[in-house]
Amino acid sequence: MRRGPLITFVAIIVVLALGLAGVRLLGPFFAGGGTADRGLEERRLEGAGPEKVAVIRLEGVIQLEEGGGLFGSDGFSFARLMEELKQAEEDDAVRAVVLYVNSPGGSVVASDEIYRKLKKIRQAGKPVVASMGEVAASGGYYVTLAADRILANPSTLTGSIGVIFALPNVHKLAETIGYSEEIVASGPLKDMGNPYKPMSDDARAAFRSIVDDTFNRFVDLVAEARKLSRDRVLKLATGQVYTGAQARAAGLIDDFGGLDEAIEAAKALAGLKEATVIEYAEKKRGNVLLDLLLNEKTGDGRLETLLRTVAGRLDFSPTPKLLYQWR
Repeated sequence: MRRGPLITFVAIIVVLALGLAGVRLLGPFFAGGGTADRGLEERRLEGAGPEKVAVIRLEGVIQLEEGGGLFGSDGFSFARLMEELKQAEEDDAVRAVVLYVNSPGGSVVASDEIYRKLKKIRQAGKPVVASMGEVAASGGYYVTLAADRILANPSTLTGSIGVIFALPNVHKLAETIGYSEEIVASGPLKDMGNPYKPMSDDARAAFRSIVDDTFNRFVDLVAEARKLSRDRVLKLATGQVYTGAQARAAGLIDDFGGLDEAIEAAKALAGLKEATVIEYAEKKRGNVLLDLLLNEKTGDGRLETLLRTVAGRLDFSPTPKLLYQWR
C-alpha cells in the first residue's frame, strides 16, 4: 500500500487548516469584529415591491455547536440560522418564509428548536413553505413539519423517521493500550455511556427508553402535521429514506417542486401577487481576502466550506449524541 500520497494529502489539509485557523483568529483585528458584530443584511434575489418573501437556507448537519472543532461541519451554523429566522419573524414587511433544506438531520435538540421557531413564525400569521434539496432526512425532515406546505424533487431523499443514540465505545482499545479508569459514582447508572467500559444491560435499557421517548415524539409530530394515523406513520417510521416520489405517495410531503415553486407557493399563501424575494447574508468585513476565504454564506468561501466538511468527517468526539440523523 502506497502511503506517500495519503500522508501528503493529510499534511496539506493540516497546513491549510492551521492557516485558516490563523486567519479566523486574527481576522477580527483587521476587519472589525466577528459575526455577531457584523450582523445580517438583506440581499435581493428577485421581484419588487415593499412586501417580502424571505428565503432561509438550512444546509449541512444540524447541530447546536458551531460545528466540530475550528471549522464546524458542512458549513452549518445554528446561531446564524436562528438569527435569520428571528429577523424574518420581526420584520413586518416579510410576509412569508421559504425554508430550503438540504440536510441529513442531526441533533435532536437543535432540530426541535428550529421546528419550534418555524411554528412561532407561522402562528404570527406568516406562511412557511419548505423546499427540499437533494436530502431532507430525519432531522432535516423533522423541521419541515412546521411548514404549511412541503415541496420536494421526485428524486429528493427524505423520511428516515427515527432516532439514533450515538455512543462511542473504546473499551477494547483502552485494554489494548493499557488504559483504565476507576469510577466512583453515586449510582449504578451515573456513568452509563462511559466509553471505557462495556455497556451493562441496565444502561442499555435506560438508553433504549430515551430513544423510544424521542422516537414517539417524532412519530406524533408526523401524524399531526401530515394528518396521518399514528399506525400509518409507525409503518413508515423504520428509519428508511424515501424518494420524493415515494414520500408524496405516502403523504409525507405535499407536492413536487423546487425553490422557485416554493417561492410562488409562499406568495400565494400570503395573498401576494408581487413581492421582493430576499435572503440574508453576513455584512462584509471590508477585507476582500477575508470575505473570499471565510464568507461561505455568500457563495465565495469555498476554502472554508471544504475544510468544514473535512473537519466534520474527522469528528471523533466521545460525547454521546442523541440524533435525528440519517447515517
